[in-house]
Amino acid sequence: MSKRKVSVALLVAAAFLAGVFFVTSVFNLAGWSGLFQGADAQAVLPESEAIAVASDLGVAFSTVAEHVNPAVVQVRTTRTMADNGQGLSLPDMFGGSPFGRGGPRGGEQSGIGSGAFVSADGYIVTNNHVVEGADLLEVLLFDGRVLDAEVVGTDPFSDLAVLRVEGSDYPYVPFGDSDELRVGQWVLAFGSPLSEELSNTVTSGIVSSLGRFGGAPDPRGRQTISNYIQTDAAVNPGNSGGPLVNLRGEIVGINSAIATRTGTFNGISFAIPSDIVRSTVEQLIDTGTVERGYLGISFQAATPALREAYDLGPGAARVGDISPDATGRTPAADAGIRPDDIITAVDGVELRDSAQIVSLISNKRPGDTVEVTYYRDGKRREAEITLGRRPGDDAVSQNGRGRSEQRPMSGSREPASLEAYGLTLRDLTPQQARQLGGDAAGVLVADVERASYAYREAEIRQGQLIVEANREPVASVADFRQAVADVEPGGSFLVRVRVADGRGNSAEYLTALTKEG
Repeated sequence: MSKRKVSVALLVAAAFLAGVFFVTSVFNLAGWSGLFQGADAQAVLPESEAIAVASDLGVAFSTVAEHVNPAVVQVRTTRTMADNGQGLSLPDMFGGSPFGRGGPRGGEQSGIGSGAFVSADGYIVTNNHVVEGADLLEVLLFDGRVLDAEVVGTDPFSDLAVLRVEGSDYPYVPFGDSDELRVGQWVLAFGSPLSEELSNTVTSGIVSSLGRFGGAPDPRGRQTISNYIQTDAAVNPGNSGGPLVNLRGEIVGINSAIATRTGTFNGISFAIPSDIVRSTVEQLIDTGTVERGYLGISFQAATPALREAYDLGPGAARVGDISPDATGRTPAADAGIRPDDIITAVDGVELRDSAQIVSLISNKRPGDTVEVTYYRDGKRREAEITLGRRPGDDAVSQNGRGRSEQRPMSGSREPASLEAYGLTLRDLTPQQARQLGGDAAGVLVADVERASYAYREAEIRQGQLIVEANREPVASVADFRQAVADVEPGGSFLVRVRVADGRGNSAEYLTALTKEG
């Protein structure tokens, strides 16, 4: 090898060693972790106020869960099933039975629900539909103990029940004020969805609506509470009876139902407000029963036409009949309320839905006084009513108007078309009068134009009977024409309509018509 080649090789070797020395020095100065720190820093989001708030919310959820979970129980039910050949189980109010497992015919059937301790001495609140019909009750505690439970009292109207287990010093959850809830507020739902293995599941959501009225009767046809808290916290069969809590760890509702087309959670769930729960639980613990105030009326939603005639809100309720209470008193009549009065508020609370009356009155007790705002002949009035004692299971009753279209009755009298009202009217024949109850008097609605005010707003239907127009009784088409002869185009007047079922039963409701130009 020549001297020139040796020199080049030495230079290459020296350069290589210098490079190694430089890299080694860098690692020694910065450390191995320092070289990769830049890559890691790009993968982690920079701290921001929004992320900090979200992190704090997660910590809040965890804190509430740690506080509430020890007081939440799983309710296990067993009942003996008769062999009826049908294999039917008790349905939940909105789908999803608490008795979800077991043989379809005969033998025993078991189910699960949820509940929560509301006192240190062993009282537990749950749903009535969770325990109704159960022969055996057990509760699984958060610490793994399984205890026998007894029913202290049940209240089908509110769908609530109180259980008790022996012992003391149980962790419990206090009641909050459901009246303070606002749409958009965070809430957590606790319970045992779908199976025993999923006990003490916690889901979060917001209050998506308040005062959901118009609750359906329960599976046995009994009227139930109709003032729900609506949330989007995931609730499934098995969650029934579990608490809905705010971020202070207080019970603001008891999960009771879901709106579903599949039998499982579809994004909407309902809870009984804590103000109703607290009142019901206190009475069940004290006496084993619940007493509710009684107004002594039947009512129905005022028709859109009637509301328009008096310029009233969407929750206006027309008084139907006046009914005595358990002692024979008529609380509403004693205060001056009459049929056809239109109630718009109770204790200053404007009705958003006529069914709201049920909750507002039923949450009171006999002897309590309420202020009712109502309208008569277009004039606003107020009445102080001392509530009575309800005679049966329902605090007040709701009478449907029977607005489904009836089959037209045959008759020989010629119909009269009143185009200004979108109605075709016909005088009653004796045969039709007998079909309507024997003593029927009025003018028969032979047809209604579907695009008319009478159909859309007044909700008048074919086969119904108009018995009064513009405050005048009508027994014929001629009577009707005479009663409304002075009504100017665009003017409105009251109409009383009778609805019959063809079996001698009938009901009346008040609405309004407008004369079109």
